[in-house]
Amino acid sequence: MLELNRLTHSSEHVNITDPKALASPPIPLCEDKFYAKLPCYDFVWSGNQSRRVSDIVSAIMANNPGRPIPTNKVWFLLWPEEVDAWFTSHPLHAPGALHFTERNATMISYGVQTNSSSAPKRGQTEDPTFKFIVPLQIAAEREIARFLIGDPKFCWSFGFKEFAQPAVAKDVTISPLNLMGPVFFLAFSMFSFALQLGFLATEKELKLCQAMTVMGVYDTAYWLSWLIWDGILTFVSSLFLVLFGMMFQFDFFLKNSFFVIFLLFLLFHLAFMLSSFISKSSSATTVGFLVFLIVFITQTVATGGFP
Repeated sequence: MLELNRLTHSSEHVNITDPKALASPPIPLCEDKFYAKLPCYDFVWSGNQSRRVSDIVSAIMANNPGRPIPTNKVWFLLWPEEVDAWFTSHPLHAPGALHFTERNATMISYGVQTNSSSAPKRGQTEDPTFKFIVPLQIAAEREIARFLIGDPKFCWSFGFKEFAQPAVAKDVTISPLNLMGPVFFLAFSMFSFALQLGFLATEKELKLCQAMTVMGVYDTAYWLSWLIWDGILTFVSSLFLVLFGMMFQFDFFLKNSFFVIFLLFLLFHLAFMLSSFISKSSSATTVGFLVFLIVFITQTVATGGFP
């Protein structure tokens, strides 16, 4: 419960007013993917065994900024359909593919195929578009342009920016409070609830109240003693629960009214009403467990997003 909250970082969850340009990024290692199976390949390509396309791919590998790509990190197939079948039979082995088509002496077209999706890991979200697809696109355009104009040193530099946008998705918080907090608070409240229910049912079964009445003690004295003792215990335990939640900076306690949360836990502890319907102490445990089970199921369904 004392771990720090970890946020899943993604551009969908934040306001982007002035995105930074991604200029000429290199094709990354396939091992840099959050999830990859070995042996993996930096990219796959198809080109119908065209010699000119092979030269372009060789230039992409040799001119990758900061890291030439070795031949054993690239996989070749003849047709895009074969690439689709290979991706299906080899999941997580390559982040994407380049498909080249030599249309005539002055036109070579290409397409970029992604084999990755947005993936969260350790509080971060991997963006396959800017991490893998954009580098492949820039590399293909650069080497096709150099090949067609006949200048292998032709300067080709572009920057890509994400569109400025408001946050379009709800931020996802992964924290111990979100995962175990509801169950913990329910168990905390049910502990004293079940104890009070059992004590009241036991005294009712033993007819202590009637015995005190026969001895001349008013019913108000009996119930007042219960209210004072259990009221103090309930008040103190509820107060400490809320104060510790605020001390550990849990949003549930910081962003909601102190009085409302305190009153919620305070009223939950009061089991006097249910005790009126229980005549035996043996039934108190069953009723307490039944209440816990009903609330737990309702809580699980509600936190799961239904209805």
